[in-house]
Amino acid sequence: MITLKYTTRNQQVEEVEERLRELSLAFASETTSGLQQLQLVDGLHQVDGFPAIQNHLEELSKELHKWYYCDC
Repeated sequence: MITLKYTTRNQQVEEVEERLRELSLAFASETTSGLQQLQLVDGLHQVDGFPAIQNHLEELSKELHKWYYCDC
């Protein structure tokens, strides 16, 4: 499961949550004190910062697309 961690809820948090819903991915959001930036934990992979999270979600989207439209 993916966990989205943030110190305060803002537009970036809402945007990431919306993107996760669009991708139909299971996730949890939690407030965590002491974070310097938005953080996404995907299994053992940790992604820090909004731009990096956007890139990670784009890569997941491509992977899901390839899996869904597999020519196997």
